[in-house]
Amino acid sequence: MKVTSKRSLWMFRFFDKNWLLMGIILTAAILRLWNLNNNPPSLTPDEAALGYNAYSILKTGRDEYGQFMPIIFKSFGDYKPGLYVYLTVPFVATFGLNEWSARLPSALAGVLMVYIIYRFILLFLEFEKTNLLSTNYYLLANLSALMAATSPWLIHFSRGAWEANISLMLTLLGIYFFLKSFKKPKSIILSSICFSFTFITYQGAKLSTTLVLLILAIVFWNEVKKKLSTEKSTLIVSAAISVLIAFPAILSLFNGQTGRLSVFSVFNYPRPEEYTKTFLQKAGEVKDNLIYYLYHSESLNFTRGIMGRFFNHFSGRLLFFEGDYQNPNLSAPNHGMLLLLSILLLPLGIIYLIRNTSKYSKFIFLWLIIASLPAILSRDQVQSVRALNMAIPLVLISATGLFYLISIINRLKYRIPIYYLLTAIFILSFVFFVDAYFVHLPVHNAKYWHYGFKEAILTIAPIQDNYDQIIFQQGYSQPYIYFLFYTKYDPSKYQINAKIYITNSDVGLVKKLDNIEFQFFSWEPQILFDRTLIVGNNIVIPDIYDENKFSLIKEIMYPDNLNVALRIMETI
Repeated sequence: MKVTSKRSLWMFRFFDKNWLLMGIILTAAILRLWNLNNNPPSLTPDEAALGYNAYSILKTGRDEYGQFMPIIFKSFGDYKPGLYVYLTVPFVATFGLNEWSARLPSALAGVLMVYIIYRFILLFLEFEKTNLLSTNYYLLANLSALMAATSPWLIHFSRGAWEANISLMLTLLGIYFFLKSFKKPKSIILSSICFSFTFITYQGAKLSTTLVLLILAIVFWNEVKKKLSTEKSTLIVSAAISVLIAFPAILSLFNGQTGRLSVFSVFNYPRPEEYTKTFLQKAGEVKDNLIYYLYHSESLNFTRGIMGRFFNHFSGRLLFFEGDYQNPNLSAPNHGMLLLLSILLLPLGIIYLIRNTSKYSKFIFLWLIIASLPAILSRDQVQSVRALNMAIPLVLISATGLFYLISIINRLKYRIPIYYLLTAIFILSFVFFVDAYFVHLPVHNAKYWHYGFKEAILTIAPIQDNYDQIIFQQGYSQPYIYFLFYTKYDPSKYQINAKIYITNSDVGLVKKLDNIEFQFFSWEPQILFDRTLIVGNNIVIPDIYDENKFSLIKEIMYPDNLNVALRIMETI
């Protein structure tokens, strides 16, 4: 009876002391879990592949290609680290194979991330007792958790099956245990485990995690040197465990399992030789002279492109007004990656951190600058997935700006009305994002999310055996994986005939699944049998057709009810 009473008292004290944090975490959970199966409005091919491979592992212990318990999974002709697949297995076992179970690991990681940020801030600022921020680090920790919970960038990538989101959560956990190791040395082992697991979670972690480790070494160099001299055995154990966990990912660098990294690298897209030759001829210049190296060399061209991408990732267009304008499915429509309130908070946070030089401020600024590197070294002008690590330092700077603003307001005579105004601005900024994400995204951005595949497949599946041939429009959206996912196709049956045809693109294609053929076609497709069903978008299947030869089974409309996503036809 006494034990129960003590436990109840402890829980009461915890909730009483941390009610604000509990409210923030509850907010984070609602924003990441509510209507998760319907928004975003459809699975990406990668999400479907992760979910189906988890289903295949659950049922057979093998991936879709029949490999037994792989660490690196073959996917669309390329390869991806497989931790996300294994994290998904228990959710598929519990909830079945659906959007909810495929996305739940990332959503829960997003909620956990908010709490880790809270703990990470407390630990960092307790370590730096001379820092002015440490005078009220509980306030800053709660503000950081609040900004993380309501961050559009973090919310978006928590609501999809994004391996990068799991990797970021593990990175934060690694940082937390690294800081904790200054008080409890053996925590460095947990830190090493977390960091090494990022390598078998996300391809980009090979660079992003390495950069975080480099920053920690720079900022805490004196502490690291001390550890090297006093805790050698613990560090050796940590290193051994890290190498053991990360070894499959490291090995993949040398055995051809990182094809997409090279495809997306900006360095694989030099200017064509003929373009350079024509350009120089028109300018009356020749290659390999001083003028060429000063103004027109390929290295200068790459440098200009990389620097342009760097500043793109810090532009108001990406951060506040449009989001990922090159990849519309990676952000809410007409909204940046941050809350509009951060237009005010970021400058205040930067000013405060510069004025209060500390390890904390050095760590944040270094991470912010270097976090964009995986994105700016890729071919896209902006890329919010590869730049996801930027979200954390930006959240922390915004929280610091809010902390600074509160300290300014506290010194004013009429602070109560100003607090009301600040709260109103925050709420309006947050509501503007919620409207963009939860109201407009599932309607206006559905076309960027391969909307219609699920609806088409659920229409076809019950009548599939009525046709000798089903022709489904082929594409790099990988329609075959949606059939596997939504029909819960028997993995042991698929593994026998799984075959992908490598193309000139960075991915391969599946051409046939039972009586379903995936074809690139313009109207009319190659029809071999009388009883044929044809599925395609409104471009390859026009709204005017020969009614003596074809009959319309169904038109699948986008949620805006303005455009056709897919048409399903049958031969007469």
